[in-house]
Amino acid sequence: MNRMVRERPAPVAQEHVRVDPQAMQPERIAILGMGPRGISVTERIAAQMQGRKARRPILIYAIDDVEVGCGKIWRTDQPDWLIMNTRCRNATMFPHQVEGQGPLHAERPTFMEWWQRIDGNFPGSSGFAPRGLYGKYLKYVLDLIELNLPANVTLRRIRDEVTDVRPQGNGFTLQLASGAAPLVVDRIVVSTGYARGAKARETKPRQGAATRGAGTRKISAFELLDTLHSGFGLPADLSGQVVGLKGLGLTFYDVLSEMTIGRGGRYEHDGNGLRYIPGGREPARIVAGSRSALPLPVRGRDNRPKGVGYTPRLFTRERVASLRAGGANCFRTSYLPWVEAEVNLVYLQRTLALPAWEALSSAVEGVSCSAQSILPELARLATLHGAPGLLRLDALARPFGDRQFASQPEFRKAVMGELVLDIERADRGEFTDPVKAALDVLRYIRPIIRQAVDLGGLNAQSHVEFIQSIGPMIAFLSTGPSPWRARQLEALMNAGLVEILGPSVRFDTGADGTRIVASSDQVAGFRQELDVMIDAFVVSSDMDGDPNPVIRSLTEQGIFRNFMGTGGADVTAKPFHPVSDRGTISQRVHVLGIPTESTRWFLHVGLIEPGLWDEFLDDAASIAAKLTESVLAPDAEPPRPGATQASPLAKYLT
Repeated sequence: MNRMVRERPAPVAQEHVRVDPQAMQPERIAILGMGPRGISVTERIAAQMQGRKARRPILIYAIDDVEVGCGKIWRTDQPDWLIMNTRCRNATMFPHQVEGQGPLHAERPTFMEWWQRIDGNFPGSSGFAPRGLYGKYLKYVLDLIELNLPANVTLRRIRDEVTDVRPQGNGFTLQLASGAAPLVVDRIVVSTGYARGAKARETKPRQGAATRGAGTRKISAFELLDTLHSGFGLPADLSGQVVGLKGLGLTFYDVLSEMTIGRGGRYEHDGNGLRYIPGGREPARIVAGSRSALPLPVRGRDNRPKGVGYTPRLFTRERVASLRAGGANCFRTSYLPWVEAEVNLVYLQRTLALPAWEALSSAVEGVSCSAQSILPELARLATLHGAPGLLRLDALARPFGDRQFASQPEFRKAVMGELVLDIERADRGEFTDPVKAALDVLRYIRPIIRQAVDLGGLNAQSHVEFIQSIGPMIAFLSTGPSPWRARQLEALMNAGLVEILGPSVRFDTGADGTRIVASSDQVAGFRQELDVMIDAFVVSSDMDGDPNPVIRSLTEQGIFRNFMGTGGADVTAKPFHPVSDRGTISQRVHVLGIPTESTRWFLHVGLIEPGLWDEFLDDAASIAAKLTESVLAPDAEPPRPGATQASPLAKYLT
């Protein structure tokens, strides 16, 4: 039988090719902290590399010690009663199609669209989702990014804690808590999120004070963030216990939910509103207080017409740019009057009848005012056209001021009155109620406030005042949770379970030295001993005190330095390189988000507004452009739609 024989082809002479070892070595980038900001940088790196000729590939190490893809705040194992403070229609992780700044891929659902797809009980566009659900969306986003990575980009996920960062040659060596082999990288992005609190050496009790309040269990703000998903490590049954809360902000509402719904309680509607039904395992009493004694105002009902935003008329980017061009300013004297005037324009528009408002609006266009004269002039025009007066932000944030109360029942009546008024305003809607509509302006002008404040826009004294008082006041009035939270608080107060303490609350050690006692000097005759004390104030950034090993090692080596003593890492303008204690700039390090809080302002909102190219995206894009700069070939084609070119915000960032 004949067999077919396949002839072997003749050997071909091989041309000797010299391979550049450097060209075979990928650019190794470590992103430390994989919450929303880390994801956004990853997406922008991939978009920057898509379809472009590169000298060598990129390897991204995506590192997080909690969950790679959502981080701690959005971890997916949180209970459903811990909810977001942003409506689902106002959140996405995918960039809008801006020329030269488009997405990596066509599939890019907003959070609302994704939620609709997976949940038959989707509550609608105004729904406030569980935080863990948003965490699942974030992980979906990272999965989608990885599936669509260009061939020249590789993503390696590492769930581990980086315990040390050390410069090595032109890069860095990262030690890992697990004992795995150290990572050697060329560049790092620090997006580690919330500070972990003061170093142990700074929290040791003073001599003779070791047993002060020892009978009260104390939970710090960092422990709160770390254990909120698991009930703070407290017993499932807290019946008979008295729990104290320091702080009445967003975290206050989380703690209330954990102490009530998380302990078997529930709410039901009756003829008079919401009523709390005890589960039997909640504390006997929860007492809570803050400097202002006012629970965080809630968002108004969602009645803003679709597509209707807000364009400032007085506190504008152009005005801020002009003021800032003259050097560092004082926020209180140079900017705050314009902020309050902007807020009051909307208040007057919603308060006055249409003819009176049109006359006042025209008059405002015709006046030439300074920061010192704008509010008196606006007040004059308001009176002239029949308005009752102007809003004062400090009065809204601290309605009780220095007022004295004869008893706790008297103060309870006052604070309940403020709570009920806030609910009534919320019911009228954030677009129609004069106060809610006015305060909603603060949300729209946050980027302009950042333009005035960030990176040394204020003189040292004013910067400290802004970080300590003015900034928190603006945030307090503009970051409210769902109106449902206020109704729950009202029900808990009516049930006698929650007691709001008077202004300038004190948490002191009692006379016997074994218990912490809560009281207010402005409310006579009321003191409450505590079994558990929870600090619900989220810790601010502190380069000198944060025990996070990444922050600590970079600070101790002088790569990070404290900005004006406020705690945030001193950084350059975009792409946010750290400024060292010697004034040098680390070109291979970028710092994004919370670690730079105080240097920049209001960075704890890690959400992108659908349909906008906002600062959150632009920050990530600026870093991605720098990270990929050295690997893109000199003759690389211009980025296709989807890769990063000049910033759409560049004209505002000088």
